[in-house]
Amino acid sequence: MGVFDTAKGAVLCRKAYKTYSEAVELGRTDRPDEAKAKYHSALEQYAQSVALGYKMPNSMLSYALLLMREGEYERAKEIMLELNKTPKLPDDARFQLRVNYSVYQWKTGKLDEAIATIRRAGDIKLNGTVYSMLGMYLVDKARQTGDFEEALAFNASAMDYDDEDGEVLDNMGQLYALMAQAARERGETEQAGEYRKKAWEYFVKAHKAAPRQITTIYYLASMCLEDGECEKAAKLLSNAETLYYSDVCPIKKAQMLALKQEVNG
Repeated sequence: MGVFDTAKGAVLCRKAYKTYSEAVELGRTDRPDEAKAKYHSALEQYAQSVALGYKMPNSMLSYALLLMREGEYERAKEIMLELNKTPKLPDDARFQLRVNYSVYQWKTGKLDEAIATIRRAGDIKLNGTVYSMLGMYLVDKARQTGDFEEALAFNASAMDYDDEDGEVLDNMGQLYALMAQAARERGETEQAGEYRKKAWEYFVKAHKAAPRQITTIYYLASMCLEDGECEKAAKLLSNAETLYYSDVCPIKKAQMLALKQEVNG
């Protein structure tokens, strides 16, 4: 690759970043189709930029994350492994690489590896991203094992760090919902009720903090349906079609629409 190719790659990267930012903003509105089109455009621009030899860490990281959002996990892995070979990769880039790679591991069924990787990211910097993502992974681990102790302790620490973060609050809601289910299965009806009440409270706070957060909407609406509060559930699900569902989201559009159909009878 020549100097002119690299320069052209840099221009494409800047365009890709702008397009990506526009997609993110559209994803926060009722225009998911436009957001998806923008994400696809950004993905193509990043791919062209990398093909021309422009491989700065930030652009490679954004490209890998976009690939995962579109479900292209193995290509994202290739990009991240290539970036990992960069000599003297700055700490901020190393941090984000570990965060992104943990997403790849989580989405490809390697939960224990994802937990280990995000912990290594936390060794560089323990911030809201690590608290929310490791909290989510530990909730998933508790869902698999039925052991809630570590997830509860870590997510309590995440609440100490930021008790207004929508993702942290959602993690707590999911955790207490799981604990309620486990208590019911043990025949501990009163304890199950207490846990379920806490789950509801956390989900309500999460929804207030992040009204378009897909997981929160889904679990709140599910709880309303369980309680026979179909009108409340329908209101929560009223904009289900206008949300943007990336591939990394644990709740798929088909699940949300199936729940909406069940609520509406």
